[in-house]
This record gives sequence, C-alpha cells and structure tokens, in this order.
Amino acid sequence: MERLSFAALGLAILLHSVMGISYYFVKARCSPAPLLGSWLFIACIGAVLHSVHIFPQWCRNCSALCRLIMETAICCLTLDVMLSKFWCRIESVCHCAIVGILGLLVTEKCTFDSWEYWLLGVTTSIIGGCLLWLTLWATALTSKMRLDYSNWQHKVSHLVRQTIYHFVFGPMDLQSTKVQNSEECEQSFAS
Repeated sequence: MERLSFAALGLAILLHSVMGISYYFVKARCSPAPLLGSWLFIACIGAVLHSVHIFPQWCRNCSALCRLIMETAICCLTLDVMLSKFWCRIESVCHCAIVGILGLLVTEKCTFDSWEYWLLGVTTSIIGGCLLWLTLWATALTSKMRLDYSNWQHKVSHLVRQTIYHFVFGPMDLQSTKVQNSEECEQSFAS
C-alpha cells in the first residue's frame, strides 16, 4: 500500500471544498452553521488520508494521469462520505442543542437567528479545530513536514552551493580537461 500524493489530495480538496463539487455542500447541509468548522474537518480528513497507506501497489504501474484521477476520485469520495455522514451528525447535534437553549432564552426572531448563527459557528469551529489538532498530533504530520522541509532545505542549499561553485570555477568536466591540457603542455615543454 502507498500514500496518496499531495497533488491528488490538493486537487480533491480544491474540487470538493473550494469549488463546491460535493453532495455535502449542495444537498446535505445539516445546519445553518458557517463553513469554517467543516473546512477544519476537511483538513483533518486530508491529514489522515495523507498519512495512511490506502492506495494499492498495482496502481504504481499506471500512467501518472490515470493515477492522479484515481487518487483524486478516492479522496473526493472519502471527503464526501465523511462530511455527509460524520460531520453532518456533529453539526446536527450542535444545532439541536443550541436551538433548544436559545428557544428558552431568546424570543425575538432576528436575535434568535443571529445568536444561532454565531453560536453554531463558534461551536463547530472549536470542534473542528480540536479534531484537527488531535489528528495532527496522532499522525505526527507536523514533524514529518518539518523533516521534509529540512531535507528540502538541505537539497536546495547543496544545489545553490554547487551552482555558485560551477559559476565561479567553471564546470567540473572543463576543469579536468584543463588539468589534462596543462599536464600535456608540461610534458611537451619538458621534452
């Protein structure tokens, strides 16, 4: 089993969340809550999808485009199922609790609607943020990203040093020919 690529995961999140090509964003909105909590939950799912090896080995032989399409489809399907089944239940429970509490406290419709919106936004954002923090902690994604960044930084610094050396002293193959030419000149001069 292999991990999903960053490209497929990013494309799936772009298609699913930003462009709204999703059952959840079109039909299955469970409450009038703002989208921040669901976006944090999408980040949780993305972290889990990236850290878990879910893609079969036989797909390694597929073309890059075919593999990207399959990985994106798997990511979109997983995002849609998790949002419409799991996150929708969380939003529904929060919505019922907030409506029940506000029904006892607030009588005006305008005040009720605004309090409902803001309390739902705060509650679902806190829940989404906690789930994201727990997911990042459990998958150790931040330390993996730090290690990947460190490796990338080392490669870039090595490439920059090599390019500067190449710029200042010339290519390595020209230097070896210069050394051979100078040895030939010394031999011809000595004879």
